[in-house]
Amino acid sequence: MSTEALFNSIQHSALGSVLGTAHPLIGALVQLVHIAGLLLILSAIVLVNLRLLGFGLKRQSLPQLVKATTPQIWYGLALLALSGLFIFIPSASIYYANPAFWTKFILLAIVLVIQFSLFKQITSAESPKRAVAVLTAFTSLVLWFGVAFAGRAIGFI
Repeated sequence: MSTEALFNSIQHSALGSVLGTAHPLIGALVQLVHIAGLLLILSAIVLVNLRLLGFGLKRQSLPQLVKATTPQIWYGLALLALSGLFIFIPSASIYYANPAFWTKFILLAIVLVIQFSLFKQITSAESPKRAVAVLTAFTSLVLWFGVAFAGRAIGFI
């Protein structure tokens, strides 16, 4: 089965039909939940990355800050995944042809790998090497905001 056929079968499934015929306010609510999930992630990511860049929150150690913001990232990811499915399923075949959709998911895959490997390693140190910390923070911010902008672009392409 091709990817396009898979996307078409997802859209035309029973769940896709139910979600596709739901009241528009439900769709708006799901979009709001999706945005809330993204804001949870981005706020935590920005706080930690600003600390890595040497701005603010210097009274708190980097591992303490990461420990305090990690639940926020997990809640945000859960909200994004759940609401993203409810957004995707009724319009899957439309998303298949949208380059912004694919850009978003490529960036998301890259940033999640970085987030749970390099970023985790760098932020577990009390005082990581400055150049590596700055490069990691810059990369993380660019990728996470790239995911957000590509997600926003989906509606315009």
